[in-house]
Amino acid sequence: MSLRLSPVLDYRIIDAEFAYRIPEAISSVDAGPFMCAGASVYEALDAAGTKPSDRVGVVGVGGLGHMAILFAKAMGCGVTALFSSKRPSAQKVQDAFALGADEARCIGDRIDEVYTTPDSSGEAGEGDVLSRERKINVLLICSNQLADWFDILPLLDRMARVVLMSIQTEPLNIPYMPFILPGHRIISSTEASKRNHIEMLNLAARNNIKPWVEKFPMTEQGLADAFDKLENGQMRYRGVLEW
Repeated sequence: MSLRLSPVLDYRIIDAEFAYRIPEAISSVDAGPFMCAGASVYEALDAAGTKPSDRVGVVGVGGLGHMAILFAKAMGCGVTALFSSKRPSAQKVQDAFALGADEARCIGDRIDEVYTTPDSSGEAGEGDVLSRERKINVLLICSNQLADWFDILPLLDRMARVVLMSIQTEPLNIPYMPFILPGHRIISSTEASKRNHIEMLNLAARNNIKPWVEKFPMTEQGLADAFDKLENGQMRYRGVLEW
């Protein structure tokens, strides 16, 4: 890890052009995740021209995905959380609803399994037939693993906008005619503009958006614990070092 770009610093000198005022309503603990994952998902939603009438699909409920659900809901959108072919844990499904998702569904081998609300025990309840008809207008790919496009395409409304956000080394293989004929678009989004950083912070402050963070002390043991959780996929959902 380069110390010049590392978040493990006491301070850093940067060009004032890229320094942003943090609204009073946002704590320092929350500001860190907002300036990374928050800005990334806001940029993606903006690049897709997201409107309150859109249904937003989020593939992967993790560091990026949980932010995507929070911001899409704040924009007034309906949100569908999408999980890979492996059955998601009850905790993941419950988290998706707690973040604001309207439904959660599995793609791949279990594409017919839809959850629309947790039941009284807190477990996910299977959805009715109507929930399967809610087509997605904006799809954010936040997962580290690409799902099969033949599983994703039936979920999309016509002229859907698909935003690729995760870092991948695998080739992107898309079925040509099933993607082109409905008028779908692919958009890449990795870095947020200055305008979108500012708009994201203001939206978060106005709507009292809170990222889900786990705090660790800025100590050798704290660093070890944080990276251990991160590498094992156990972080819910952003790690913050504090002193």
